[in-house]
Amino acid sequence: MKNKIYSFLVFFIGIFIALNYFSKEISAEEKAKIQKSDDVVVAANPKTPKFKMRIVFKEELSIGLIEGDENYMFSGEICFNTDGDGNFYVCDEGTLRIQKYSPEGKYLLTIGRRGLGPGEFRSLSVVRFDKDDNLYICDVTRRRIHFFSKEGEFLKQIKMPGPSENIYINSKGLMVAEKYEEVLADNSVTMFTTIELLNEELTPLAELYRIKREMPVRGRDLSSAVQSYADMANLIVYQPQEILTLARNDFIYFGYPEKYEINIFSPEGKLVKKITRDYEPLPVSKKDIKNFEEEISGEEGFNSAPEDLLKKFFQLIKYPKYKPAYQSFTLMENGWLALIVDSVKGEYTIFDLFDQEGRYIANFKTTIPVEGLFFKNGKAYAVATENDFKFVKRYNFEIQEYKDIKWVRKK
Repeated sequence: MKNKIYSFLVFFIGIFIALNYFSKEISAEEKAKIQKSDDVVVAANPKTPKFKMRIVFKEELSIGLIEGDENYMFSGEICFNTDGDGNFYVCDEGTLRIQKYSPEGKYLLTIGRRGLGPGEFRSLSVVRFDKDDNLYICDVTRRRIHFFSKEGEFLKQIKMPGPSENIYINSKGLMVAEKYEEVLADNSVTMFTTIELLNEELTPLAELYRIKREMPVRGRDLSSAVQSYADMANLIVYQPQEILTLARNDFIYFGYPEKYEINIFSPEGKLVKKITRDYEPLPVSKKDIKNFEEEISGEEGFNSAPEDLLKKFFQLIKYPKYKPAYQSFTLMENGWLALIVDSVKGEYTIFDLFDQEGRYIANFKTTIPVEGLFFKNGKAYAVATENDFKFVKRYNFEIQEYKDIKWVRKK
């Protein structure tokens, strides 16, 4: 009799847990509202994701040396991209050159060099690919966009649309750019960042977003200079920064994380979708402040500054109470949006995942670095810093779901 009662209780508890679990999932799904308003689809998500999922990353390839062959040594500022065949193109801001490596990490050739001539650089942006699969690289200092073949042959250069960064050229030859303007007054300078869509003649077709920032104008003495550096830092340190990327279908993803919102624009520059999520803002902790101070103290220019000036600089930093709603995001090849909520170098990275419809489907913590993170060719890629040296990394990854009290590969 006792065994029957025990079996009945176990069965009843199991049914109760199952019903409770599924009711929670349905409740979460009901809260994830996707509705249309004025031709804009809004995916409004709750604080809790629909599923318990994660991405597990495993390092597969590392390119870079601390010492040895200079073709594998990088400076402190690099970025990179890969082509459809898996070749790497590493832009080194320190040496002003682009190094091409095979999918196996073997050095192949160098593209460009420091200088003022055709195909020569004064500054470098990340390599991207146009509709003909040629490379294009922005030289912000000279306001030029350089085009090369994959074999390193210089093809042409065109003007940039004014003081701009983070330029994308879509499959129709239209350009998406972050344009910067400054308006100087007696006691302040007003800075505008405008996200624009332009045609091949660099005529603006649409303004997607506009951000305004202000900074006071200081004097010319040493104390005022320190204050000016602090003013600039106060616009950056744990403050929202614009995030822009172009999807393979030419849709434009833009975020400004003063709130948890991602805007998606059509290839013609029309706002068509918003992804939002209820969230609890993360406070700026004492550890965050310590990490920032340690990192900036090691930067070139700051590491040689007198201790008293560096101390004064840190005293003038006005840390916000909370961090931005998120740090950055990148697109996965399956159409999911991988959003980086927070990260601490060498410790952890927290992700939110959204599906193709904009539904919040997962939240998880991992250790992959976030600098330059992107997904391509079925792999994940990022820049890693190890012992103050930069390395290019490629990762295998697997999407897993928590099922039957264990993590299994998601089918």
